[in-house]
Amino acid sequence: MISSSKSAYLPSNINSESKLFFTLFSPETTKATLLIVHGMQEHSGRYTEIAEYFARQGVAVLTYDHLGHGRSVRKKKDIGFFQLSKPYERLIVDTEMMADYLSGKYPDVPHFILGHSMGSFITRCLLQRSSQNFTGAIITGTGGPLPGISLLKGYLSLANFIAPHHRTILNSVFTKVNNKQFKKDKDFSDTSWLSINPKNRQEFEKDDLCGIPFTNNAFYTLFTVYKKATARNWASSISKSFPFLFVSGHNDPIGDFGKGVIYTAEHLQSDGFQNINITLYPNMRHEILNEEIRDTVLQHIGEWIFKHCQ
Repeated sequence: MISSSKSAYLPSNINSESKLFFTLFSPETTKATLLIVHGMQEHSGRYTEIAEYFARQGVAVLTYDHLGHGRSVRKKKDIGFFQLSKPYERLIVDTEMMADYLSGKYPDVPHFILGHSMGSFITRCLLQRSSQNFTGAIITGTGGPLPGISLLKGYLSLANFIAPHHRTILNSVFTKVNNKQFKKDKDFSDTSWLSINPKNRQEFEKDDLCGIPFTNNAFYTLFTVYKKATARNWASSISKSFPFLFVSGHNDPIGDFGKGVIYTAEHLQSDGFQNINITLYPNMRHEILNEEIRDTVLQHIGEWIFKHCQ
């Protein structure tokens, strides 16, 4: 059972007035913790039912909104914007701060982290510096190396310097590229790539805190984190015994329709990692946690978490 859920704000860092909105879901008896790191152009509120599911299993869950997202935004112009100075570093530090807050509340249980999409790349970057603080990581909606990312990052670095708040044409390009394989869908829309589940897509489209176009600053941040998280040696600082669970839809364009996820898992295994598990769900798309098979996915993740609590 869930004994309580509490929403509040934490300062993003000591030198900033920015505050991050978070919610802590506390079970009556806590067996483990789970930090959920959400994706781009969405917010932590979309993970409430997921958090409640795990809390009922005895897992204390913390969800939060990144800078530029959800209820962490104080001014309208800052939606889809992070910060000017080292924004990619800020995202990683913020996630680490939230992890420390959660583990401080429950110091004597195993700690897990789940990162989805952009959150998966932030999570992978965080593990590079502090994997010792976690018992294991669940990586959903992730991908492998992106061809041409260095060139794209260079362009975005310049764009971020010249016009950081400008909402770039990359938003429409990003949508078109991700939807390329789904144009023949009977109910095709800009959100078709997100999910095969029409209810999920409709809820995303109706949510005022979802789908807000990214600025040059946000795309520069995203691709900087992406490149760092998918470098060939990205996991070199992580213990070879560290457990990873990769979960994705086989038709997720971010994962290159399974290829990027398999690439990532196989390279970890070839580098000597001993505890890599991967599940690709047939026909499912990017938001594997919001497809109609969600109960099956969550049960799978829960079983994996408790297996590594022993």
